[in-house]
Amino acid sequence: MSAPGAARARLPLGLRGRVFVRSLALQASWNHERMQNLGLLVSLLPWLRSRRRDLMSDRVFCRRYYEFFNTNPYLANFVIGGLLRLEEDRAGGAPMPPGMAAKMRDSLGRAFASLGDQLFWLGIRPALTMAICLAGLAGRMGVIMGLVAAFGVGQLVLRWVSLDRGYALGFDLVDLLHHRHWHRGIAAAERVAMLLTGMTAGAYLAKVAAPGIPVDDGLLWTGVGLGLVLPAVLRRRLPGEVLIFVAVALALVLAFAVWFAGG
Repeated sequence: MSAPGAARARLPLGLRGRVFVRSLALQASWNHERMQNLGLLVSLLPWLRSRRRDLMSDRVFCRRYYEFFNTNPYLANFVIGGLLRLEEDRAGGAPMPPGMAAKMRDSLGRAFASLGDQLFWLGIRPALTMAICLAGLAGRMGVIMGLVAAFGVGQLVLRWVSLDRGYALGFDLVDLLHHRHWHRGIAAAERVAMLLTGMTAGAYLAKVAAPGIPVDDGLLWTGVGLGLVLPAVLRRRLPGEVLIFVAVALALVLAFAVWFAGG
């Protein structure tokens, strides 16, 4: 979408801020028929209002983004930024094939939905939940508050940066989707979630279900080792959801083994 060596396209700071604030409410008007379409349209309106107003053009713009749209909310700003760049280029007179906005919206929306669901719903969120449970069992309220704050600030930073990144890349967002860091991050997040699940199960049995029973160090480190090794062995053959269920079952079995060994 940009020539090699050209200056990096940037959203004006004020416009970027207005779009960013609106994008936080992407799912506020979620509906069963078209899902996040209204949230997407509302997020794009600050750009439309910054242009010279024309009734017919405004109607066409709104109709263009009133159709079905759904993606992962944490990565949605990549798509929003890319669509803003497309509209900016269209307004600047760049040739645009019919239906290009719909194709870009749908293809990027599906791609970032898949990546975001694996990264956040199957990785980061479960890992964060288990880390909070583990900190709660240890009585570390400060750690709990820190984890929640870190996630909240981190996802806001991601949304802010991804909006500008999506605008800068435009159609080249397709290349970003192929980067291997997505799948490395997904694998790492799922592995951490599995490990923390096992640690939380063991801590629960040791501190709540069977307090005072000693824990065998050999079994403990066996569980840690299996938690690290098994995902690498199995992830090529089973989907992430199955791996998480297997990890939970393994964690419970090892936790009971520790319990009975101590008894």
